[in-house]
Amino acid sequence: MHSTLHDTLPTTSVALLNYVLTALAPDEPYPYAGNTGLPGGVESLENNLIVVATPVAERLYDDAVMRCAATRKRDVVLVRHGFHPEILEPVRADVALHSVTGPILVPDLSFYRDADGGLHLVPARPDLFVGITRHGLEVSMPAPWNSGWERVTGLERAAAEIVRACRRTEQG
Repeated sequence: MHSTLHDTLPTTSVALLNYVLTALAPDEPYPYAGNTGLPGGVESLENNLIVVATPVAERLYDDAVMRCAATRKRDVVLVRHGFHPEILEPVRADVALHSVTGPILVPDLSFYRDADGGLHLVPARPDLFVGITRHGLEVSMPAPWNSGWERVTGLERAAAEIVRACRRTEQG
């Protein structure tokens, strides 16, 4: 992670950006900040993706995320984590998928870790499922699980990883 982000973002935001970047494995993400209407984050040119994070748990950035996806012609992931991620406040992601007809907003997604180690963003109800891969975001209609038990296990696995990642950041 670029060192200047550590100076401008809360440690929890940095931990969650690193959590997503681990799945993407970009060579060198660039800091993404400035007068864009979005919180700070990173931009990965090779993944065609911008990932930003905020402790603001409410959905206040929908317009900015959509505008960013349209103008930058990239997918955008906004991670909303609150101040006590996955312990008292759930971590959610809003995704703006860039398309030729205009960006598509897929809000209120939860992190899901499948049994093979893949990281996904999944909705509460059937909708688009978003995989986070080394190639960027991959959208699918079928769920990355086969049963309700697998779904719960994957959501719990991701939540536990998020708690550990945030605790490591707090402990230095």
